[in-house]
Amino acid sequence: MASIKKLANGSYQATVFIGRDSKGKQLRKYITKPTMKECKAAARELEQEIEEKRFINVDNVRMAAWMEKWLELNKESLAPSTFLGYKMYVEVHFNPYFGQLKLSQINEIHIKEYMNAKLKELSSTTVRKHMLILRRILEDALKHKSPCKDIKIPNKDDYKPTVLSEDDFKAIHDSVKDDPVMGLRDEGVILLAAWCGLRRGEIFALKWDDIDWKKFTLRIDESRSISEEGYIDKKPKSKNGLRTIVVPEYLIRVLELYRKSLKKITERIFPIRPDHFSSYFAKMVKTRNLPSIRFHDLRHYHASWLYKQGIPDHYAAQRLGHDIHVLKGIYQHLDMDVKSDIDNLIRSNFDEKKDKPFAQTVEK
Repeated sequence: MASIKKLANGSYQATVFIGRDSKGKQLRKYITKPTMKECKAAARELEQEIEEKRFINVDNVRMAAWMEKWLELNKESLAPSTFLGYKMYVEVHFNPYFGQLKLSQINEIHIKEYMNAKLKELSSTTVRKHMLILRRILEDALKHKSPCKDIKIPNKDDYKPTVLSEDDFKAIHDSVKDDPVMGLRDEGVILLAAWCGLRRGEIFALKWDDIDWKKFTLRIDESRSISEEGYIDKKPKSKNGLRTIVVPEYLIRVLELYRKSLKKITERIFPIRPDHFSSYFAKMVKTRNLPSIRFHDLRHYHASWLYKQGIPDHYAAQRLGHDIHVLKGIYQHLDMDVKSDIDNLIRSNFDEKKDKPFAQTVEK
């Protein structure tokens, strides 16, 4: 139970026992508030945190030590690639700036100075990611006292993905088809993205037994993801990622020919690192003077193709491994608005020459 006393300046101070140090010495935390009521409430809140084992004594903990502990505590709940991303933010960005400060010393000025410094060298979207991660790290330690809680973080940059035209895609497809050395492999990878809408990690996790050669279907149930141990196969984050999709017959034949061309059959269809293929694709696009796109834009191409064919949103979402609401967000990014198409359809189906306004009829 906290003890409370009135100070000479008229405020109230509560003393709360928070544990013992390594030598058995009692540790106390002092809370000062302007009124007895506020002081009691704050002391009760702290005692509740201690009782429920939510309290972390951070008065003398340096930010570097806490971030290392935070990564350790959250490692199992994060996807391997997400964990590596967070670890990079901590080591490359947060530690050089905050590492030697004690958690109790960090204030809003430090946070704002960091954010402004990063905005000079990084995009608004990237700095927003920094701030969201930093906010989470500090709130886990300081709860409602986090210096991030009242700071407005940057908005995302306007994102305009590249939408390939049919001619652009044909140029890319023809280029790999004509390659006598890597043509079958490259064509298979590119068509899985552009004709099936698979993510890069999904393509490079595919195994030969995922293909049903008679039904022309493909099972997607894993994705290649980077981790501390290198690339690993992992299950999709949500059930939407688990799916079986129909594959065009031409692509099935390409995969058959590719399999026959291999000297050694491996379990995975494309036993190479996903990031290596992305680099290879970027170099190929540049050296062959092809439309300047990222590999992921081929998946966008498939999303736009589904939209243009009038494929129902629920079917398209299932095929792409998305939630329906996420799919609609993608359509918006690709400047494909269902409402505007419907508006134009209504306009074109009402002919003013046949149906004159009532007011004009009365005047005559």
